[in-house]
Amino acid sequence: MAEIFSPVDDLIAEASTIDALVQDFTEEDWNRQAAYCDTWTLKDVITHIAFFDYCAAELLCGRGESVNAVADAASEQDEHYHVLAYQDKTGAEILNWWREQRTIMCDKFMELGPKGRVPWAAGIPPMSVRSLASARLMELWAHSVDIYDALGIDPVVKERITSTLFLSWQGRPNMYNVNGLEFDPEVPMYLELTLPSGEVWAKGEPNDQNYIKGTAKDWALVAIRRRNWMDTDLEVVGDEARRYASIVQTYAGPADPAPEAKRQR
Repeated sequence: MAEIFSPVDDLIAEASTIDALVQDFTEEDWNRQAAYCDTWTLKDVITHIAFFDYCAAELLCGRGESVNAVADAASEQDEHYHVLAYQDKTGAEILNWWREQRTIMCDKFMELGPKGRVPWAAGIPPMSVRSLASARLMELWAHSVDIYDALGIDPVVKERITSTLFLSWQGRPNMYNVNGLEFDPEVPMYLELTLPSGEVWAKGEPNDQNYIKGTAKDWALVAIRRRNWMDTDLEVVGDEARRYASIVQTYAGPADPAPEAKRQR
């Protein structure tokens, strides 16, 4: 029997949660505007998630050399990242397609195991299955916030948010790089977050110079660029901590601006 392992089991659980959120949508619901992207509908959000699960499935099945090549061949994306090749599908059809693609993807994840390798971005070594599953989980949750916020629902956060928290810490050098800043690993930094269970998740060594403390939910929302840290209850102390909180970004690509702060502190 294939091994089910975290974060693949977390990815399956998160997908089920989002599926339940949208499964009874009418076409009017699907065509509501998503939060944080004024050109996307809620159908566009699920299409985007489904399409990159499809890309992952293709690469896991040995059909393609990089996500860029697979995406370029099949998506017909425009400058706003609409997947034009699927624009004529109904929301219900897109949802069923997502179910199919994520099932293929997760089945291959489990078949290959956490240390299996899969090509992803062009020009870099293949990723581990564990890393790619973590990235898919982060992106799924990030875009689910676009739906929750559009519906006026408080985003659901479970213990599995630790994958997003890990990426917010592990990717620090690249965050500084894409923002044109120098990253100095010798500068003390401490990140201490409380998970929904009450358990503490922490990285770095405790210090009184630079630290960020608060809930995992607040930090994760900041790290996916859906909240400005100044509008949360996070305790951010020190110049370097403020810089980190201002540029944190869990996903690849150019620097993405945080939402404009509603309050300054």
